[in-house]
Amino acid sequence: MDISGTYDIIRKQPVIYLTNMMHRRDPIYHAIMPGGNEHNVMMGVPYEPLIYREVKKVADVRNVVLTPGGCWYFHAVVQIHKKSDEEATKAIDAAFAAHKSLKHVVIVDEDINIFDPNDIEFAIATRVKGDEDVYIYPNVRGSTLDPRSENGIGTKVGIDATMDLSKKWKFERARRPKVQTADERR
Repeated sequence: MDISGTYDIIRKQPVIYLTNMMHRRDPIYHAIMPGGNEHNVMMGVPYEPLIYREVKKVADVRNVVLTPGGCWYFHAVVQIHKKSDEEATKAIDAAFAAHKSLKHVVIVDEDINIFDPNDIEFAIATRVKGDEDVYIYPNVRGSTLDPRSENGIGTKVGIDATMDLSKKWKFERARRPKVQTADERR
């Protein structure tokens, strides 16, 4: 089993032969189980700062997360403070350049909580027009760990789920007035 939770091909891996080893009394050996949370975190987390650094070259990036639903490896959400509408597509390209195995990336505004899947889905539902904001890159290098790829060749999808700056008023969330309780009115 691999990071996707699916069975992977058998790969040739290096083998270490020990001829002598020193150890303490009652040693503890720590191993990483493939396909577990520790494996996923160790595979994906190092890419978050790489994506952040690359996107920072083209946009005012605020945060990056590799999502659990994307196996902590294949899906990223990048939060930016957009100053021009072109920055989101530049951020998509930068994210793919930083992490070659990345399969899908969603670019969101800073009012979206990138750690909340419902907030990300809200951004996609209210700020994406499919024929204008979804970018498809077919037949590109991806990951051999992706069960949908063919020898590591697949399709990448970038989604610009940011507000159209010329119509920002249409996308801002309405603020609900706070309702006072009887105790607060006293």
